[in-house]
Parts: sequence; structure tokens; C-alpha cells
Amino acid sequence: MAHWERKEIVLRTSAVGQAMTAPVFWCHGRNPRPLAYIQANVHGAELQGNAAILALFDLLEKEPPRGSLILVPRVNPVAANQQVGDYVSGVFDFASGFNFNRGYINLTGPSRGSSACYVDVDAFAAVHRDATLAEIRDGFREALKAALSAVRDSVGPWGMEARLEFALAIQELAIEADVVLDLHTGDRAPRYVYAPEGATAATRAFGIPFVLEVPPRFAGALDEASFVPWNDLAEAFRRLNRTDVRRFVDGFTLELGSMNAFSLAQGVEDAKRIASALRYYGVLDGEPAEPAHRIIFCGVGDYKSVYAPVGGLVDAALTPGTPVRKGDLLARMVDPSRCSIPPRMQDAVVEVRAPEDGVVLLFHAFSSISKGARLLSMMTNTHPL
Repeated sequence: MAHWERKEIVLRTSAVGQAMTAPVFWCHGRNPRPLAYIQANVHGAELQGNAAILALFDLLEKEPPRGSLILVPRVNPVAANQQVGDYVSGVFDFASGFNFNRGYINLTGPSRGSSACYVDVDAFAAVHRDATLAEIRDGFREALKAALSAVRDSVGPWGMEARLEFALAIQELAIEADVVLDLHTGDRAPRYVYAPEGATAATRAFGIPFVLEVPPRFAGALDEASFVPWNDLAEAFRRLNRTDVRRFVDGFTLELGSMNAFSLAQGVEDAKRIASALRYYGVLDGEPAEPAHRIIFCGVGDYKSVYAPVGGLVDAALTPGTPVRKGDLLARMVDPSRCSIPPRMQDAVVEVRAPEDGVVLLFHAFSSISKGARLLSMMTNTHPL
């Protein structure tokens, strides 16, 4: 049987001194590694990852892992409590306006204005040019952990910004992992995944039909904070003509359907997809499942948004996940105030058509939007994975 531990991490302390915490579950398998880090619900209304983690709890009891896992459901109590009326608005922090998933720390580039708190990959590679792969992997992880500690220490008497406190609490856990999964949802969307470039076999193991490939550039998200430093390390060794140092850590963002939706039954299916990927990484025994569906991908640069040409009520002409050809009808923008005398329905309607071939991946969460708001996002320049 797996051995479990539970603890709490503090993400923020309220004005009345209450610690806002998230539960952390450690599942110790037969070996300490490979180690997976899985978190859910960093955005307050993106709930379905919690169902996936609950199903993983049961799966891991029935199938003790070969490696180990850190699982953090409800990772962001701050966002979960940002409720306005009946709506949870938890992508952006009410206190600062920042996206909760854009504040993580770049550990291989100057971060937050402090050039001392990052790892110089070229210097590390030069020192470890003749080291074994295990020495390189373990040494670099220790260097990344030291950089995180330096960030924490650097605040000194100035105090720690809430955004930084949040990022550090999560990264100090995720930095230990060999694979990081951040469970999100789209607005109104099917299941899709953000995957690092080059992780084709691992990405196929999830069996999720739509894939957005992420280049090794840092924009503040947790998946990037997890894999970009290791990609930078591999590139540094290539510059020294050593090509056997691969990217040792991958990070993925899984989008598990639509926000404000939650299903335990669907969570069981999501857990099976995650378990298949964990088999690929050796965290679980066995081989990953063959994808049940055709998988297509595009680069994140080819993932484009269509903005509303007029304001109005959104009448979607298709469901998210639908392939389209250029010129196909995507939606109708409807506003009765556009009607004249005699009033006719057709006067209220403005059609929105596909600017390119592709796949409509998500619609805006609301059905009443202003001109210039994001109406939908679509994959273009798609290819089979």
C-alpha cells in the first residue's frame, strides 16, 4: 500500500490574521522518484481538477505507485472565495489585478529585478561539463532550490508581496517534481492540454484530443516555470557540444472542460487520462493507454482569438471542439436594440464567420459581451500529433 502524509501550506494571511491554507497530500510509493506534482483550482472557478484529484486518491489506493506524488486540490483559497453574487471570479486577484497563474518565478533568468536570485545555466553547464547525468540532474535541482531560497531571503525587512508569497509556496513544492501537472478548465471548452514542445509521446499518453504546444519561453505560468529551466539547461549543454543532457522535467497545463462545472463521474475519466501519462513517466506501473481519439495540435502562436465585431447576446452556431473552414458561421451577435420599425429578428443579428480554417476550442464564459471582447478562441495551422 501507498503511504500517505497530509500537511497545509499557507498561501496568504488575511487582514484579521487568518491563514488561508491549501491541503497537500504526499503519496509515497515504492520509490521516491519519479515524483509527480499535481495541483488543481488555482483559478477560483476552474473546479474540475478537484474531481480528478479525488479520483486519483482512490486509484492510488488500489494501485500503489512505483514512484511518488504530491497532490494539491483547492490550491488557491484566495481565488475560491472571490465570489460576486452567484459568480466566482477567480482568475485575477481582486487585491492586485494579477492573474494567479502568471506570477511564478523564472529561475534561469533575472527575476523580479534581482539578478542574484537565478541560476546561470551556462556557468552551471561549464562546471558540470563532464559530470554524470544523475549528478547534473540532482545538482541543478539543488541549484534551483537555492535560487528559490535566495528569493525568499532577499525580501528582508521590506516584507513579502502577496503575489510572491503565493508563488513561492507552490514552487517550493513543484520544484521537487519530475513532471508537473496544473489542472485548469477553459471558459466553455472541451478537454485540451498545453504541452511543452517536443514532449510528443508524453502528450499522446493523456489521450486528450486537442494540444497547444508551448515553446520554452517564460510568461509566468506554472508549466513554464517547471520545464523552461530544464530546457535552458539542456540548451546550455548543447552549446558545449554535449547532447545527452535532455530536458529532465516536463510541465503541462490540463484544461478539463468548462469553468464553474464539476462532475465526480467525469473526474474518474480525467484521472484515467492522468494515470496513463503517469505510466509514461514511470510514476505508475504499466504502459500508457493508446489514445482513443485522433489528436491534433498547433503552436500557442497559432491559437488565436476572435473578438466581437459588435456587442450583443452570443448565439453560438457550434459547440467547442468543432473543426471549421474559413467562412463558416461561428456565432451570431444578437441585440434587439438594432431593430427598427417594423422590428424584424434579422435586423438584430450580426454573423461572425471563421477567418481561417481551424478548430473552435472555446467560447467566452458569458453570453452577453461588448464589442471588442473575446468571443472565442480557435486553433489554426493544425497538425496530427
